[in-house]
Amino acid sequence: MRVLVISMLFLLCACQSPHEKEIEEWRADRLAELKDPYGWPSVVGLFWIRNTLSYFGASDTNDFMIPNAPSSFGHIEKTDTSLIQKAFKNKDVYVDGVLKHEASLNTDLHPDGPTLSTFGSLQWYILERGDRYYLRVKDTLSPTRQALQSIPYFPIDEDYRVVAKVMIDQPQLYDTITYKNILDQEISSPVAAYLTFNLAGQEHTLAALDNDEETYFIMISDQTSGITTYGGGRYLYPKRADEDGQVILDFNKLFNPPCVFTPHATCPLPPQQNNLPLELNVGEKEMHLY
Repeated sequence: MRVLVISMLFLLCACQSPHEKEIEEWRADRLAELKDPYGWPSVVGLFWIRNTLSYFGASDTNDFMIPNAPSSFGHIEKTDTSLIQKAFKNKDVYVDGVLKHEASLNTDLHPDGPTLSTFGSLQWYILERGDRYYLRVKDTLSPTRQALQSIPYFPIDEDYRVVAKVMIDQPQLYDTITYKNILDQEISSPVAAYLTFNLAGQEHTLAALDNDEETYFIMISDQTSGITTYGGGRYLYPKRADEDGQVILDFNKLFNPPCVFTPHATCPLPPQQNNLPLELNVGEKEMHLY
């Protein structure tokens, strides 16, 4: 029986195309990233820092109630130029790995990244969105993280792996796009590239933003959005254009925004320019974890 099972597995692997193997590996990496102790399902809180002093802890007497925390940690002091965290002396709060009861906090927009504070299973840091600051809290013991076992997908379809061309010399196209995030804040971002491609017998164009030195970031909505896929669209990280100005868009790698995995994210929503008039029945499906 064991030999038969091994033989069947071997035949299954042998029948997979290189593209199918690539997508299966991508899916495995994606799930591992989400199940990481500080992956998106671990996010348990997002709090707008409105006041000069904001106290945080598990008690309802705090400005920010944090599960699995002591009744009170301390407070965050907001000034015109800084955010200062002061923890009570009997609380072992680590700031960037060092035990500190007082620390200046960098936001997620700082060149070196945000200041990370930890206590037990908790981690927290500051987000900067427009003119507002938010406290984001993660918990490795989050029930949502513990519950995540798999992600639902459409079947792999290589027809949805297309070659796009970077558009140039298009004066009628704007150099920036405007879109909103889940907090209803309006954002304008420079366009890294306009990508044109053919799919389902039609030509389409997507606006791509900078992600990092190797990849673009694209927010996409389509005719499945809000039906079989998340209503706030899905994301794609294709590699940047090659020397011929070509970009591979593999829609099998469309993935759900963080807002699918936690109600405490600040997901950007696809701009109108990236609403495709077709069904992309590939990639991640709608799912409900909370």
